[in-house]
Amino acid sequence: MASVPETMRAGGLVPSGEGLLIERVIPGSTAQKAGLQARDILLKLDQAPVRSSSDVVGAVRKKRAGDSVNLSLVRDGKVFEQQVSLIGFPPESSQDFETLYEAVESEGALRRTIITKPKGAERRPAILFVGGIGCYSMDYPFNEKTPYRQILADLTRQGFATMRVEKTGMGDSMGEPCMMANLDTEVAGYVAGLKDLKAKPYVDPDKVFIVGHSIGGIVGPLVAEKIPVRGLAVAETVGSTWFEYELINRRRQLKLEGMPLAKIGAQMQLKQWCMHHLLIEKTPRAQVLEKRPACAEEMKIPSSDAYLQQIAAIDYADLWTRLKPETLLIYGRADFITSAEEHQEILAAINAVRPGAATYVEIPDMDHAFYRMKNQAESFHMRRDDQEGETHPDVSRIIGEWLKAKAG
Repeated sequence: MASVPETMRAGGLVPSGEGLLIERVIPGSTAQKAGLQARDILLKLDQAPVRSSSDVVGAVRKKRAGDSVNLSLVRDGKVFEQQVSLIGFPPESSQDFETLYEAVESEGALRRTIITKPKGAERRPAILFVGGIGCYSMDYPFNEKTPYRQILADLTRQGFATMRVEKTGMGDSMGEPCMMANLDTEVAGYVAGLKDLKAKPYVDPDKVFIVGHSIGGIVGPLVAEKIPVRGLAVAETVGSTWFEYELINRRRQLKLEGMPLAKIGAQMQLKQWCMHHLLIEKTPRAQVLEKRPACAEEMKIPSSDAYLQQIAAIDYADLWTRLKPETLLIYGRADFITSAEEHQEILAAINAVRPGAATYVEIPDMDHAFYRMKNQAESFHMRRDDQEGETHPDVSRIIGEWLKAKAG
């Protein structure tokens, strides 16, 4: 799906800023079975206006196979409504390795696990993968080029078993809705997955690693503190406190957005006020918005208040110094969501207490999503326009080489 070209908004059927153009219909998908066509425009889903692909993903991920959704579409200059029954996703598959769909129990509910493993019964080193913030499925049956799936497939081809754990309420996972869950619930799901992974007959339990991306570079260490692992590899993550990070990140993005410097100060004062009340005072978002509605833009973070407040209470340097495993830190310089300094904070904290235990690698032309990008400006504009890129080939190679060296 893509933004609707202005030429297709003529006639007033598609309001400005709303609607998505369906560029192609994937064979075997719900869209194909419902008769949707390329060049249709999706206006609303269950009566809610659609402004980005994340609106569609967020709405559909809350539903199960067999549930119905109501679509409002434009085709050939006419608006029509259509009710669609959702079909289940096909499983991921590859000719190169096995893909297993299993489950673990966490806090009284089943969580879907997705495992990739080299063929054969030989014991292998293994990876628990911890993804970024938000509520989304880790199952990517329609797109093998999605960064998470592609990187894990590359690592499997290098000889590692890998595991993903669906967050509570996402994909096939049961439990409370993801947007209501706190950090403890998320960590508990990964701990259950890690225990299960170590017990697999095809996994060497002494050679299990955690690979974390973005906030997974915080959640991963929390999991490793409960269940020891051989090593940690984290990429595009945070090393300062979350409150500091929110402010630094916001200023960086305002500059990339092109906001005049004379206006950035006032916007940053608003950001500071909003974050202080949400993260430090632990005021519910709804109450913060009652006092200052302008905070809505500053608090667009896809997680519960409790989750963010728990994240903000962590002293990351202290957490890293308590851990024993060796650590790989990866940062792509085209990443505008975090920075080299964040990773160097972690590097310094670890090596101050365990000299040489942490290794830092920069990839010049990689962004936060593992896409190959020239620089932060290109990544910023691509993300703003809801466009994807090409997964950088070096990231899986660098992680794989480091893991092999540490697995011995």
